[in-house]
Amino acid sequence: MSWLKNLRPGGKPEPEKPQQETYPLVARQAWCAVCDAYTTFTRVWRRAALMRKCPCCGMVFDDPELLYKRFQPACPRCREPLEQPNFDYGFCDRCGSKFELVEGAKPGLLPNKRQRDEMDKHGKSWSYS
Repeated sequence: MSWLKNLRPGGKPEPEKPQQETYPLVARQAWCAVCDAYTTFTRVWRRAALMRKCPCCGMVFDDPELLYKRFQPACPRCREPLEQPNFDYGFCDRCGSKFELVEGAKPGLLPNKRQRDEMDKHGKSWSYS
């Protein structure tokens, strides 16, 4: 009768506790394409769940599963690349750029707004469609 513990007075079940979306990881050395050097990434984490809110513009996604069906999910408002579940991410300590860190491969840059604007200006933009 453990299900009785989950009921509030009035017969309504307790709301689900929000799951932790990221887990901190230990610092690591990785190649930063912006700095063009191996550097330390001290702010490193693993994404555990789908992103439900844009970290750049703060837009809350009604149905994040639709965004994650794309090859490279991005915020519909500001085009901020969204992190994939079960992948590692980190910020370069020198320049602050955000990278997707995959063991045995070069880190992939997730450009911030300033970097995306610079890429668009020079014709090196990503296609999100």
